[in-house]
Amino acid sequence: MRPSFFVIPTLSVLALAVACQPAPEVPSEQPQAVPAQAGAEGTAERAPTTGDTSAAFRATGNEPGWSVDVAAGNAPAMRVELDYGQTRYAVDRATHGADGWAGAAADGTPVKLSVQRVPCQDDMSGARFDAKVMLTVGTRQLHGCGQFLQAP
Repeated sequence: MRPSFFVIPTLSVLALAVACQPAPEVPSEQPQAVPAQAGAEGTAERAPTTGDTSAAFRATGNEPGWSVDVAAGNAPAMRVELDYGQTRYAVDRATHGADGWAGAAADGTPVKLSVQRVPCQDDMSGARFDAKVMLTVGTRQLHGCGQFLQAP
């Protein structure tokens, strides 16, 4: 018998067995703020991460991913991340009105977060939130859900 008659099928079976192994699990990472890149709009401030305890309200939306953290207080800071964190705005002293918060970023871009206190369900994850929100940055409008993290 020829040795290649057994070697080729054996190597083929071995290669298939290795290729069919499940991928190793990768531990999930906590979301972290990433420093703004050169040329990004707004300021280069770091936005709070999900675990930031100073935020009184947090809103998020999908496609493209965005988030807003509003600090507690009468003239709170707002930190906005758009386009999966690629574009950031910082509003140092937002005004709190009947329907949400508004202000201007350091570059003058108007930012407004309108809040409706009605239940909201995230359209991708199905998670439930306290409020529906609409984020307006300049002329761009984004819709999502929000959660009060501290008493308003």
